Amino acid sequence: MPKQDYTLIKNYQDLEHYCKEISEKSDWIGFDTEFIGEKRYTPLLCLVQISSEIGNFLIDSLEIDNLSPLCRLFEDESILKITHAGENDYQLFYRLFGVLPRNVVDVQIAVGFIGDGYPSSFQKIVQKYLKVKLSKSQTVTDWKTRPIREKQIRYALNDVIYLKELWGKLKGKLEKKGRLEWVLEECRRFEDVANYELNILQDVMGNKIMHTLKERERLFFMRLSLWREQLAEENNQSRERVLSGKTIPVIVRMMHAGKQSLLSDRRIGDHIVRKHWETFNRLYQEPIEEEERQLLDTISVPPVITEEHNILMDLLNQVFKLICTKNKVAGILLMPRSDFNKMKYDSSFLPSYLGKGWRKEILGESTIQWLEKREELAVRFEEGEIRIGIPK
Repeated sequence: MPKQDYTLIKNYQDLEHYCKEISEKSDWIGFDTEFIGEKRYTPLLCLVQISSEIGNFLIDSLEIDNLSPLCRLFEDESILKITHAGENDYQLFYRLFGVLPRNVVDVQIAVGFIGDGYPSSFQKIVQKYLKVKLSKSQTVTDWKTRPIREKQIRYALNDVIYLKELWGKLKGKLEKKGRLEWVLEECRRFEDVANYELNILQDVMGNKIMHTLKERERLFFMRLSLWREQLAEENNQSRERVLSGKTIPVIVRMMHAGKQSLLSDRRIGDHIVRKHWETFNRLYQEPIEEEERQLLDTISVPPVITEEHNILMDLLNQVFKLICTKNKVAGILLMPRSDFNKMKYDSSFLPSYLGKGWRKEILGESTIQWLEKREELAVRFEEGEIRIGIPK
């Protein structure tokens, strides 16, 4: 594999110069990042890779505090941004700089619309469509070490130098299938702020465990989760380093029995109890506030799920899979499993995206109606046929 020329950018002046050059002379960029997220609340951005019409660039983000020229490129609608699995990269830039990208395509998503599976690794996609075999030897390398080693540089460049040619190949296939607009529609979610904003309260209130707890335990579960989030952010630690997610329900259910019971429970760890007992006890004992009560009141009573309902929902899931298989679209793109499960247990929930765009096109009006009125859905056996639908 021939070596690729590149420019290593280590100061703001060079970054500003080259970003200006790109904006004037290139209508596209390939984009990727290397960051360290382990044990941290906010990942450490170590390197940014850019390919463009005027060359390839490695931006040392550990040396440059101000990446505003690069952020302006992301926001420039006249420049196409090409990524592979770019959601985490854009999410990081949004968290660090409040930047929302414009005019984005993602080759991983593109492959999911031509029947080649989703998600697919970059290595696999490049080998299939460009006949290039990439090494992944630096996947777990330490990107904060300096100077950057030659093997790291080659690995980082490989993640962007093939993006333009790869997108060209995939775009041609999508146009032949009439699915280019489907991909562009799906990639537009990268431009939506809702895709990146964290809502811890919403996650906590929607947790299935809340249905199994008494009011005081629910309140404690909510307070404990918010406390963990705040401490993780303040200390720039991962949530799991502050308190394991698996440990929280154990603490919540054992709290009424007191400190000694928590200390003796091997699932918790006595060092955690000794370190945080005063906080745990305060969060457990403090009276409920009106705002907290209003939040707890939003927790709906879980419906009684009958065996027939389970079977019908499983049947709907198989219908989804069949539709995706016939259309050669990855099922996870149509609807995440988490949304399907929520729909299964919450009769009022229906993802709004199902009735729009390419999803509406491949599902059809009948299937969407089944979803909207799934509580009325029935299976009938008539004249040697199995029929599913809403009884008239």
